[in-house]
Amino acid sequence: MNLPKHMPALDGLRGVAILLVLLLHVSRAWTTPWSDAIAGAAEHGVILFFVVSAFTLTVRAVHDRNGLRSYALRRVARVGPGYWIAGLVYTLAFGVGPRMWASDGIAPADIAIAAIFGSAWQGGAALAVVPGGWSVSCEVAFYIALPFIIRIVGGKIWRAAALLCLAFAVAQLRARQAILADTYDFAFFVNPVQQAPVFLMGVTAALAAMRVRLPRLPGAPVAVLALATIIVPLLKIPGWYLQHHFAFAALAAVTVALAAANARGLLASRVMRRIGEVSYSMYLVHFAFTAAGFRLAGWLVPTSAGTAMLLQFIIVAAASFAVAQVTYRFIEQPPIRWAAKRFLASPRLRAPATASPYEQRVV
Repeated sequence: MNLPKHMPALDGLRGVAILLVLLLHVSRAWTTPWSDAIAGAAEHGVILFFVVSAFTLTVRAVHDRNGLRSYALRRVARVGPGYWIAGLVYTLAFGVGPRMWASDGIAPADIAIAAIFGSAWQGGAALAVVPGGWSVSCEVAFYIALPFIIRIVGGKIWRAAALLCLAFAVAQLRARQAILADTYDFAFFVNPVQQAPVFLMGVTAALAAMRVRLPRLPGAPVAVLALATIIVPLLKIPGWYLQHHFAFAALAAVTVALAAANARGLLASRVMRRIGEVSYSMYLVHFAFTAAGFRLAGWLVPTSAGTAMLLQFIIVAAASFAVAQVTYRFIEQPPIRWAAKRFLASPRLRAPATASPYEQRVV
């Protein structure tokens, strides 16, 4: 296995991903040509999250001997409590009345579907229960599929690549049919079937990185990611659907593989690692600050949209990061630690006493 046990740069990539997500949601509040350009460059933050997640979980799954029960409990403990509490808080704060994705309001069935991570499959009002919850729904779908993917692939890079090509072909065919039938919308885009190629790019990159000696160039991951962010929005490939989406995912997979071999550099800095550690909490809470940040920035800087947008980004990022310190410590970490102890109590399953912070976090 050609990867170090501790891959701090991957935490830094999670930090980049959440900052891109925040920048996207802030820029969409403004209607200027440059804000549209910024949104186009930042719109793939969640895709970066998906690729990093697929990469790290594949590396762990290849050598995991704890069994499916342990795997399932650890995955639920990782994403469930924060997601469910966010759904409860947003429902209490905003009620169940009409809103984006729910023109007729939210019904009990929508809440139930969202609670079992089904919003990306169902679409409609279920997407409104937890803002941004579609990505968690897709992530859980990947969690369920990963043990089967690992068994099918059997550690072979060519099998992972073949499975990726098949998923890509299916996504392209479905997108073409939906566009021709005029049924292509946001709910179709966020469906886990359409996102499957993204996760499989992370799987393929992980298998390749475990077998190929990667160059340890601290600046390479940042350079590739910057290239992806700047160049991908300009791509025009006839006959390809979701071209920006999948092109960015491919470059993100290269970025993650290079970052895994680099323990130094900007991505591995203490600041970026800390942002990455609390990125899931930041993702869940930042929706609560976006509108308030827009109003406050507009009030403080009424004559300059550019400065106001930058100020809004700083406000939303700072508020989300501050709240995430609390939710990460008191909501995210306790169930993760409990799940780890639950299955590491047996000598057969006990982890090495020297397990790194990174290994503890991906539990």
